[in-house]
Amino acid sequence: MAYFHILKGVECMSFHPTLWRTCRVLANPRRLACLKAVLTTPGGTVGETAAAVGLPPDQASLCLRSLQARGLLYAVRKSRWVHYYPRPDPLVPIAAPLLKGVRKSLLKKGKPERRMLRCLTAFTHPRRLVILRLLQQNGPMSFPVLARSSRISHAALFRHLRKLLERGLVLESDEGWAINPDHDTFADALLSLLAFDAEPFAR
Repeated sequence: MAYFHILKGVECMSFHPTLWRTCRVLANPRRLACLKAVLTTPGGTVGETAAAVGLPPDQASLCLRSLQARGLLYAVRKSRWVHYYPRPDPLVPIAAPLLKGVRKSLLKKGKPERRMLRCLTAFTHPRRLVILRLLQQNGPMSFPVLARSSRISHAALFRHLRKLLERGLVLESDEGWAINPDHDTFADALLSLLAFDAEPFAR
């Protein structure tokens, strides 16, 4: 579902995005770099953001608009220029907590981007969100019970569990599959958003 709204002279189209689609937008080095630039220096223009991350202005513009469409940025037109701020869209339920989690991890010392990108890719498919939610709600589950509860074929379930295992989100024990309690703080922030995303198969 889409709707149009005006932000001080800037007309844009927003969505009611699900977590997996928003994570798919974030799981891109260029978009994550642009978001970091806006978090570091709020109010920057497209040109300033492009210069900060080393991208052509047209590519930076596309990245910023994608992030805005997911409710993570706020755009304000001042004269000829559009300025971007890390202000969540109140109409997007996951935007505020997600932006808070991204800010906390992305602005850490060092280069957390690679770790964050790897974590984000665990959340870029609706079936993986179904699996994670079931494990959150029920604790350890055997493969057959998980397959029956998720209504995911055995072959697809195996592929998704393997990816979640590689990303450190789940583990397998004698009791079955479960959420890995040793995940990092960014993964914890994303897992906490599953409650906001009641319909993972929706857009």
